Amino acid sequence: MRLQRFIMNEEKVEKMEEEKVKTEQKIDEQETVEQKIDEIESKEEIKETEIISEGENFTFTTEINKLLEIFIHSLYTQKEIFLRELISNAADALDKVRYKMLTDKTLRDQDLPLEMTLSVNKDKHCIILSDNGIGMTRQELIENLGTIAHSGSSAFISKLAESKESQTDLQLIGQFGVGFYSVFMVAQKVEVCTLSALADSKAYMWTSTGKGEYSIAEIKKEQRGTEIRIYLNDNEFEFLETYRLENIVKKYSDFISYPIILKDEKNATRQINQLSAIWRKSPSEVTQEQYDEYYKYLTHSPETPLAHIHMSYDAPIQFSSILYIPRTLPWDMKYQIPEKWRGIHLYARRVFIQSDCENLLPKHLQFVRGVVDSDDIPLNISRETLQENKIISKIRKNLVRKILDTLSKMAEEKPEDYKTFWNTFGVYLKDGYRLDYENKDKTALLFRFTSSKSEELTSLEDYVSRMKEGQKDIYYISGEDRNAIETSPHLEVFHKKDIEVLYLTDTIDDFLMSDMNEFQGKPFVAIDREDVSLDDIKTEETDKTEEEKQDEEEDTLEISEKNWEDFRNFFQETLKDRVTEVKFSQRLIDSPSCLVSGKNDPNVGMQKLFKLMQADYQMAKRTMEINKKHPLIRRMAKIYADNPRDNILTICCHQLLDNLLILEGSPLDARGMVPRIQELMNRIC
Repeated sequence: MRLQRFIMNEEKVEKMEEEKVKTEQKIDEQETVEQKIDEIESKEEIKETEIISEGENFTFTTEINKLLEIFIHSLYTQKEIFLRELISNAADALDKVRYKMLTDKTLRDQDLPLEMTLSVNKDKHCIILSDNGIGMTRQELIENLGTIAHSGSSAFISKLAESKESQTDLQLIGQFGVGFYSVFMVAQKVEVCTLSALADSKAYMWTSTGKGEYSIAEIKKEQRGTEIRIYLNDNEFEFLETYRLENIVKKYSDFISYPIILKDEKNATRQINQLSAIWRKSPSEVTQEQYDEYYKYLTHSPETPLAHIHMSYDAPIQFSSILYIPRTLPWDMKYQIPEKWRGIHLYARRVFIQSDCENLLPKHLQFVRGVVDSDDIPLNISRETLQENKIISKIRKNLVRKILDTLSKMAEEKPEDYKTFWNTFGVYLKDGYRLDYENKDKTALLFRFTSSKSEELTSLEDYVSRMKEGQKDIYYISGEDRNAIETSPHLEVFHKKDIEVLYLTDTIDDFLMSDMNEFQGKPFVAIDREDVSLDDIKTEETDKTEEEKQDEEEDTLEISEKNWEDFRNFFQETLKDRVTEVKFSQRLIDSPSCLVSGKNDPNVGMQKLFKLMQADYQMAKRTMEINKKHPLIRRMAKIYADNPRDNILTICCHQLLDNLLILEGSPLDARGMVPRIQELMNRIC
């Protein structure tokens, strides 16, 4: 124990010596600074506050020591937030005095401009934020700054509600009463000098180090309003740079409705916020140029959007918004950064709260860029994390509905613009179909595909309107691209009967069809299924030519039904390890063979996706259909009838199957195919 005490005492002595050295260094530094003060011209000075009465000391209420520690060290993730909070409070004070002056002509300094000023004093490591708002009385200082979670703004609104006075023009931000204390993340001491707008009020200075106590002293102050002096901690001097303060203002408070004046070290002043939040205006007050310019400001993109959506709601919730439909893929989506696929910026009463707010739009619509500003959004106590609740859900619901309506209108009135949109963002709408059940019918109306009838995009509605008499299904085929699809033998009978087939070329399309099942009561059917039947569909087929009739007669005469069945059995036995069955086709016109999927099996597109996701996935064996009318199949049948043991037949059976797999892009063992091709070449040569 004695040894421990000795060590502890030694450590204390060492710490005291260190502190002494630091103190001496600070004194030396201070003396150096004081020597240079007279040499520095035109710098922002902190005027000595004339104290009229000795300050009275107070202790914070509500277990302040513990609460301040939480506020300072745990509540906020970014220290720069302190300036946003103070500016928001200043905006509240300006709102209050503006409102009061409408009804109370006794308030002092009626002619003062409503604005706030931001400056620094590098010598004293101090940031100064002043406003000429409503100010505070001594009692309000105690209530608002001496009590944690007591909000002057909240009390102000309550009084208005009690008196049934209008609040529509108020934009009060400080609902929690804790934002002010964020200043102690960066400050070793804070002074608040304030003079209430009330005519008979006195001025006071509130002072605290944020460590459990504060003092209030009567001072002399000429103009109403509040001046906050923030004496920074030694490791927070970055905030003394005016460019840093300007960047913070631009980020969080650019659209505060009062001028924020920055005074630099040479006492030059300039306004650093934009003031005008165009989403708060009526659409009739905003030009197309202004919409486009704000889009460029928001996205850092040189191009104009395809469309904008300007909306404002007052009931049952209040919010304003401008949304944009981009022309091209935003950079975050282009470079595949999913955690950044959130393009909506959230404001509360013009104060920036959160960038890329993911709660306001579903993921499949997060290509939309824009801003949402609401007076009703409930925030967590730090304003940095948005709470998921009914209000947010209602805003989200309105945004989604408006986006879908806008896209529908674009498709109808500006088809070329919609084509541009669809080619870029259509895949995201498809992905969203299964995620947004409430809007799935609206979303389906927006889908576009090419088809066997045209390379131009067509809607599902238009397809249904062109269906043949007796056609009950919507037919589709999937593939890598249009060229690959059009090599498919499954299309032949549809071409002959003039039945339209949708071409699905996006990877997600097969999943989409599985999710949709039907459209307006019409089932989706893949044409590569074995159960596809066109018998009930009335079509105008061309008469067979005399040459075709002669070929069929020759075929009947040369090959008997028994020989055909024997050949089919041979074909099936040869490929028994690779297909489920070989049968004669009723759908083929010009091709010798095709592969069809079983009724309950996923189509080949789905199976290829499964194979990509899982290397050991075994694709289902399919049925092979052969065309009795095709010259190659007839020649093979004749060879079999003459010499069933001819090895060329086995080679041709396997090669026909390999050809089909190549055409559809399915996995293939080339090592087995190459020897067969060489043998065929030997026989030919």
